[in-house]
Amino acid sequence: MSILKDFISNISFFNKKTNMEKEIYEQSSIIKHIVRKYIKQKLIVNIDIPDNIKKIIFIASGSSYHSAAIASFFFNKIKGIEALYYYSSEFVLHNSIEADNDVLFVFISQSGETSDTNKALSLIKSKTQNTLALTNTKNSSLYNNANYKILTYAGEEKSIASTKAFGTQLFCLFLLAAKIMQEKNISSSNLIEELINLPKIVKKAFVKRNSVFNIAKRIFEYENIVLLSTGLYYPLAREGALKIKETSYINTSAYPMGEFLHGHIALLNKKSAVLVLCDYDSSSFAENVIDIIRKNYSSDCYIFTNDLQFNNYKENIIYQPETNKIDLLFTYMVLLQLLALDIAMLLKKDVDNPNGLRKVVK
Repeated sequence: MSILKDFISNISFFNKKTNMEKEIYEQSSIIKHIVRKYIKQKLIVNIDIPDNIKKIIFIASGSSYHSAAIASFFFNKIKGIEALYYYSSEFVLHNSIEADNDVLFVFISQSGETSDTNKALSLIKSKTQNTLALTNTKNSSLYNNANYKILTYAGEEKSIASTKAFGTQLFCLFLLAAKIMQEKNISSSNLIEELINLPKIVKKAFVKRNSVFNIAKRIFEYENIVLLSTGLYYPLAREGALKIKETSYINTSAYPMGEFLHGHIALLNKKSAVLVLCDYDSSSFAENVIDIIRKNYSSDCYIFTNDLQFNNYKENIIYQPETNKIDLLFTYMVLLQLLALDIAMLLKKDVDNPNGLRKVVK
């Protein structure tokens, strides 16, 4: 009887549609549209960029900053490329960067009207023409003032919490990486084939919705939520923490797994939940960190992984079979967005209009 009651309750919960949920579910079809727009015959990426780029500097705020951080991690693995990323506000206040001819400045904003990002663009335009706007809004200030442009085609994002705008930014940044690889005569076919397949991967992630909801039901009343990860997934953990924080108002933080043990772990003296994002490469390290947490604290640990070695966690694990890091990255992105949505809905928060928040565009 209780199983039937839970099933009916879950159905009722999932029928409460919000803009945030709709926008999360739109991501697969939007990414498919971006593929058609930018990937041409013979897997050529149709994006215009300056010649002979050796360094990329990303400038962004909020969720866009997290997409820049993830992209930088990937770009730095491309031979002959160095990538850095800055908060727009900090870049404006403390900019002393030289704009050499081989440097491309990439400004990221969903609206194209983010005030400090546009100020950063104005500052750099006085030094170089190598400016690229990555935005969702054609004819926005950012789009019109940059010399090179990439549209993300996400459509209007009505919810304050960025979901589809973030996902499409991230996808377009991987396309930019593929374009640079092609310009440098580095094989990009594997990367592009992965990107072409991503709409299916994103759509498949929704199958885990009920598992995500079950975790949300267990942690939505916690005082603290901690997300732990490493490498490419750490900036995504920060994005997940932001999504939970801004929609549910729960004190949510993200840390690199190892760094968390250096003092930050004291947070777990209060009622806390710990979410761990890992893959094959980091699973052994993750298990060691989780063992330390379980030995010394009463916090519950929940794991997103593609490694089956966490057999003893049972209901505390969401297993994804993807072995490719980019596939797993986008899968975790969707799962964290859904988790933030479900926690907020369980707390009866207005996920589309969090108290006191707005998109900063003035």
